[in-house]
Amino acid sequence: MKADVSYYDFIGTAAADISDHTNLKKFLASRGVDTVRYDSIGASFFAGYSDFYVASIICIDKQKSTNEKPYIVSIRFEGKFDKDEFFGLFKRFKVVISKKYGGYQDQEIDKEIMIDEREIK
Repeated sequence: MKADVSYYDFIGTAAADISDHTNLKKFLASRGVDTVRYDSIGASFFAGYSDFYVASIICIDKQKSTNEKPYIVSIRFEGKFDKDEFFGLFKRFKVVISKKYGGYQDQEIDKEIMIDEREIK
């Protein structure tokens, strides 16, 4: 699974810690999804400028999977599934992206620098 956008100017990775208060399976169950059939294995969101367009939970469909290959589906909801509800599923969520070209994807950040914008003139 990889994220996709129109131009891929930046690429990277994401990592998340599940919430202490809920998890993907509980969330799906609260929305009426059959969690015996659909085993949650991930999540996805799509956003642009100030809009949060699509959030979904990625699952294995146990009825359509075989021993050779899992059948993976992305479950979206017609009702409201906004960014606050989506990010509430996680304790921490970090995304790191860098320019596609230049070989930066395998580099580490040497130092984090804090700039006080009030001191910039």
